[in-house]
Amino acid sequence: MRLPSVLCLVALPSFLPAASEPIEKHPEWDQGYSQKIREYTTAPEFLTSLVDHLPASDKVPTPERFLGYVAGTPDRLTYAEDVHRYMRALEAASPRVKVIAIGKSEEGREMILVAIADEDVLKDMEQFKEITKKLADPRKISDEEAAELTRKGKAIYYATGAMHSPETGSPEMLMELAYRLAVDETPAIQNIRKNVITLLTPVLEVDGRDRMVDTIRYRQANPSSPVPPLIYWGHYVSHDNNRDAIGLGLNLSNNVLKTFFEWHPHVVHDLHESIPFLYISTGTGPYNAWLDPIAIGEWERMASNEVQTLTGLGLPGVWTHGFYDGWAPNYMFWVAHGHNSIGRFYETFGNAVPSTEDRVVREPSQRAWFRPNPPLPKVKWSLRNNVNYQQSGLLTALTYAAGNREHLLDLQWQLGKRAIAKAATEGPAAYVLDSAQKRRGQLRDLLTLLRAQGIEVHQAEKEFTIDPKWPPKKPESEADKKEEEAKTDKEKKPEKEEPPPKFAAGSYIIRTDQPYSRLADALLDTQYVRGDERVYDDTGWTLGLTKNLDVKRIVNTDVLKVPMHLWDGSMPAVGGAMKSAAAVALPNDADTDLIRLRTALPDVRMAVAEAEIKQGKTTWPAGTILLAVEDANRSRIEQALVATSLRYTPLKAFPTVRTHDLVLPRIAIMHTWFDTQDEGWYRLALDTLHVPYDYISTQDATVETKLRSKYDVIIFPPAGADPQDIVNGMPAGAPIPWKKTELTPNMGVDETDDMRPGLGLTGLQNVKRFVEEGGLLVTMRDTAEWAVTYGLARWITVAESETLHAAGSILRADVIDKKSPVAAGYDEFVPVHFAGGP
Repeated sequence: MRLPSVLCLVALPSFLPAASEPIEKHPEWDQGYSQKIREYTTAPEFLTSLVDHLPASDKVPTPERFLGYVAGTPDRLTYAEDVHRYMRALEAASPRVKVIAIGKSEEGREMILVAIADEDVLKDMEQFKEITKKLADPRKISDEEAAELTRKGKAIYYATGAMHSPETGSPEMLMELAYRLAVDETPAIQNIRKNVITLLTPVLEVDGRDRMVDTIRYRQANPSSPVPPLIYWGHYVSHDNNRDAIGLGLNLSNNVLKTFFEWHPHVVHDLHESIPFLYISTGTGPYNAWLDPIAIGEWERMASNEVQTLTGLGLPGVWTHGFYDGWAPNYMFWVAHGHNSIGRFYETFGNAVPSTEDRVVREPSQRAWFRPNPPLPKVKWSLRNNVNYQQSGLLTALTYAAGNREHLLDLQWQLGKRAIAKAATEGPAAYVLDSAQKRRGQLRDLLTLLRAQGIEVHQAEKEFTIDPKWPPKKPESEADKKEEEAKTDKEKKPEKEEPPPKFAAGSYIIRTDQPYSRLADALLDTQYVRGDERVYDDTGWTLGLTKNLDVKRIVNTDVLKVPMHLWDGSMPAVGGAMKSAAAVALPNDADTDLIRLRTALPDVRMAVAEAEIKQGKTTWPAGTILLAVEDANRSRIEQALVATSLRYTPLKAFPTVRTHDLVLPRIAIMHTWFDTQDEGWYRLALDTLHVPYDYISTQDATVETKLRSKYDVIIFPPAGADPQDIVNGMPAGAPIPWKKTELTPNMGVDETDDMRPGLGLTGLQNVKRFVEEGGLLVTMRDTAEWAVTYGLARWITVAESETLHAAGSILRADVIDKKSPVAAGYDEFVPVHFAGGP
């Protein structure tokens, strides 16, 4: 039996000299840099002995020597490329630093990983990665082997910065932290380097970071002009780049996940900035029901240690609990939570701009049981203060990791073992997706997503059934038997016999006796939130429902005995030979692979049958999709079909029934200059499906008087503005440009000379004319309210709903008009996402 590891908390006196130490007494410090740290900190209570100085080095450049300024200098922010250049300068100067490229953003900017540890540790880096990889799968090694690996391994702590672009302090801090960890020879830092491999991604959202620095440069060059708001962060989304851990649509998310699977870090720690002065994540609940309780216990342990340690070092306003809930698995740090590691985050007080500002702290300055040492109600706050808090916190966390190295390795192993045992101890045993169901493209997409998340997908080797009477009925007691016998015939309720579910050969099984079974549960099971619980973010996300698929939750452990093998990721199209085909028939099941097929063959005629088709003994229903095959396009059609997972039937002749063409519409996505947060997801969806579109703003719609001649469909996603603002735009004043210039070379994705004008009455009339001429306008949320307010959608009113609380839920919407072309291919209901009431 393995004994639990012993925890070690931070010992304050052994860390670093006190903040009151005179700089001149320490020739081992960089005198000028240390002096500027203290100068840029607005009050002594915002500085700790951990970061009130910087060690000197003759060989390794400080941020000041390389960039010309210290971390936290007023009015200075660093572009992502320059942050990366500095990290590579550290690598060139110190054998304790290694820089690794981990991928690129949508716009081609590089993302990096910085590894810091003792030189001999980095030389054996691959060995330590292999240790964590083995411990991550307890099925493959014995308890004895795991104990030996735990003794040999290193704790791996992964910290990330600048996910949210207006949260500007972390890249500056992480450059200084990397230097400190590389050169400091105090016992505490030596212990970190010996026992911990520290991983840093200093800038996660590299596109947004560079745009943010552009806005600061504009502000400094035009002090009397309004500053362009950061309308774009990443290429697609802004704040929601921290809501992509389920769908993995962004390069950022995939690069971090790939890095996780390469290293299997024991902690993933995101650095954010919002509330004062330092919030350390634990959460108020409701916690995600599929998280292991011992993982939640580790959050609490680490947070409590840091609150106590940093408060002891004199920092006011360090607290936990009262922010965030712990429910939704869509946050970036669920890369850790979902894979038996610890995910956490900081929120520090940031000014967004790097200037020193007078700030008023409101509610968070109130004392509470979870905030016994609250932030000060008024404060002069600097970028350096922010750097001090972040870095002091991370150094405390790394000290904990160094002192609890074996505990963290063992915890990851134990979480994996408990996840494997869960099929029998907690259930369910598996989730099964019948291979015979419709929408094979969406089935493939879901299973591919699960595999990308590290979840194993198996495939049944033959047809099977599972007894639904589970768990087995317990034998009746004598009292129960007598009670049943005493009932009249009317009182006795006959048991409803349900046939055992039958699954086709090749059906897909997600076993829950695997290391990441809790993540499979979190993604595939149904979420339930009590009416009195307030959830910070989405409340529901059941993936099978979102893909309009049938997913069976199986409790009976007999499912684990079904002959099966690991799915290889392929789901080829099912159809006959195309050699002599004159047409192809495809069922219309509202499958996204039909969109992929249409966009892959833009010049091939596709039509929809308006009546059933009979050829020989086969009948196809109305709504069947037909492709016209000719010798010139036969090969391309065959290749396009093979690239999907669709079922299709070659026909010897094109049916003579009445049809209408299935054309690829000319689409525009329209945005405002208020906000592009939500519309970016729509662009991403169309790009993922290879659907062509134009990207226009409301200002373009004002200029273009003949929208119908250019577009068949205008999609107007949520605009982040009320109806009047959509029309009227921003308040009057000096022009606010958003465009690439020599001063602001990174501004995009769209450009304008002035962000202020809205759609205007002229643009409104142009859009109304587009609709009147037969164009399709698609609106949602605030743009739907705009359409109602300005008469584009008649006989509709917007009703306020003060008592409905179902935001962020996946709902089943009944299909009322089944003859509507919009409903073609759908069943009795369609899944919809409910973002919230008006």
